[in-house]
Amino acid sequence: MKFRAASLASLALFLASAAFASAQDTTPTPPPIKMGLWQSSVSVNMAGMMPNAPSGAGGSVTHVNQSCMTPDSWRDAFRNMQQRRQQATANCSTANVSQDAHQMTFDMSCTGQQGINTNVHVQMFLDSQEAMHGNATVKMSGPNFPQGMSMNSTIASKFLSSDCGDVKPGESKPVQQ
Repeated sequence: MKFRAASLASLALFLASAAFASAQDTTPTPPPIKMGLWQSSVSVNMAGMMPNAPSGAGGSVTHVNQSCMTPDSWRDAFRNMQQRRQQATANCSTANVSQDAHQMTFDMSCTGQQGINTNVHVQMFLDSQEAMHGNATVKMSGPNFPQGMSMNSTIASKFLSSDCGDVKPGESKPVQQ
């Protein structure tokens, strides 16, 4: 059950990230935040599941991880997402893309294989050089989701240290809670 929730949460975050990356004409400038070790908590609340999903597969799940952010890893992440976007089989479009020193937002709509429609809205706020928060809303519909499915994610990230320790740039390490 937790595995399915984690897989769907990862799918939602991948779609959101890929959409933002694909919406950019060029690689965006790294945000005005401190570079180094960051810890992020992503809480995903899901409603509606596929008819054959195991009982209790919906609900909430929280993932906490640490990552090492450098200007190069920021740019590389967007380049990698753009490459994945080009390999994706879904037909996606983006709208309302905005990035400045204080926030990043966008909307995305995808029509994928097997008639699955996905709508995503992402909004991230850069609170300071050491903190950011935001949310992502994903709504899916199609033959496998006759009642529809939605995922609401809350994201909170904080700067921990300019020394990344054993976490390499571009990598993420789960944190035990």
